[in-house]
Amino acid sequence: MGRYSWSNRNTVEECETISISWLRQHDYLCGYKSGVIEWRSAGGHKTSVGIEVSVDEMNTYGSFLKINYDITKKTTGEIQHYDYKVEIISTPCNFGGVRYWFICPLVTNGQYCGRRIAKIYLSPGSNYFGCRHCHNLTYKSCKEHDKRVNALMKCPDLLNRFSLEGNVKDTLLILKAQAKLLGM
Repeated sequence: MGRYSWSNRNTVEECETISISWLRQHDYLCGYKSGVIEWRSAGGHKTSVGIEVSVDEMNTYGSFLKINYDITKKTTGEIQHYDYKVEIISTPCNFGGVRYWFICPLVTNGQYCGRRIAKIYLSPGSNYFGCRHCHNLTYKSCKEHDKRVNALMKCPDLLNRFSLEGNVKDTLLILKAQAKLLGM
């Protein structure tokens, strides 16, 4: 039982994602390595992105993830090629070693983001990978969970009082709580 989405925000689960942990698991964070990342959608559609990762452990030249891919516009069928770098930085860990981060490359509302992030997302309809803040993404669980409905379910007397008052503002909330109580 999911709640009604009060916004049309995309979720991170709908996006193509590149994460530092995936790069580490596949040995991309040791010197220079190139390859391809492939995703399959629920409908069987395949998406792939070519990547090159260069990690400079001495920090003389800088580390980066170079991404290249094509996007076909659905309206015109025009193919656009994208090829750009996302900076990778490292921070020392307390007990030795380093932790790697992406630096978000996006500019939103004329402001460079520059956030230190562990995952970059390619949102549906977007052309560039960036952080979830720049793409205005939310999580699927945030759209499914409503604390107000749970509070009404725990207190049936309050639910009955609201339904008797007939407050239009709370009608949808009441209906959702009643449906959840009935297991719908």
